[in-house]
Amino acid sequence: MYNYGNSDNNNYRGYEMIEVPAPKKKKGLFKKIMSVVLCGLLFGAVSGGAFYGINAVLADDETSASSSQSSLTATSLSASSGSSSGSLDVTGIAEQGLKSVVSVTNISVQEVQNYFGMFGRNGRGSTQTTETMSVGSGIIIYESDTYLYMVTNYHVVEDATTISVTFVDDETYESILCGYDEDSDIAVIKVTLSDLTSDTLSQIAVVEIGSSDDLTVGEQVVAIGNALGYGQSVTTGIVSAVDRTISDDETSGTYIQTDAAINPGNSGGALLNMDGQLVGINTAKISSTGVEGMGYAIPISQVLEIITELMN
Repeated sequence: MYNYGNSDNNNYRGYEMIEVPAPKKKKGLFKKIMSVVLCGLLFGAVSGGAFYGINAVLADDETSASSSQSSLTATSLSASSGSSSGSLDVTGIAEQGLKSVVSVTNISVQEVQNYFGMFGRNGRGSTQTTETMSVGSGIIIYESDTYLYMVTNYHVVEDATTISVTFVDDETYESILCGYDEDSDIAVIKVTLSDLTSDTLSQIAVVEIGSSDDLTVGEQVVAIGNALGYGQSVTTGIVSAVDRTISDDETSGTYIQTDAAINPGNSGGALLNMDGQLVGINTAKISSTGVEGMGYAIPISQVLEIITELMN
């Protein structure tokens, strides 16, 4: 500490170096500074710990929220997928669809060549008539106060002298041909409601009409029909293609292609989506060595107006 002034005790003039103890004020200030530093460090440690704890809690909350959100998203996606693919499984479709599909029997009389008479009078062969029977399928499309209407393929009832239908309860009734459109291979037949027993009426149902325009490739479908005349059977597959044409086909329009098994007797039967709605009328298949899973159905939206006209 420098002490400015005079001193008689030494030869130094002007100022004298005197050792003076450091004042207590300075010491208090140092302590305060140290206290502030320590407090700062302590606050930093506590804040850091608290910050870490808060972050950990927030992280847990965010993880939990993220997990819940993921779960919700997965649930929503699942629900959305379920909605797009339909509300029923194949068992439900079959149970519902079988009530709306009938077996159709066509009895017709045709002239055939009698080869045993080919050396008869004038050397010309003779012809004789014979009764033939073919089978197919149909779909209950509408019910009025008097009649129950069914749609089928024209080639199923072509040249028929007698048409009969068999319902899901195995009861058979004679039906009447309302009309047909050969170009679209569509025909409508009907039975009189008063002819049906109460037991049959309780087991049958009018099919719900869907939209074939909404079909997408890969969508699951179910085919129901009188395969090979054995009675109603169910097959399932997917929509393989839409707007297909068949070479050498004389009918108009395009087809739904499916790998659901469609066999002789399935013609006129139902192609249903997974909501149990009618989207197509099974009509043909490609049968050849090395060819599998190529069946065709008439899109219902394409012929609905024709069906309505034929019912009237």
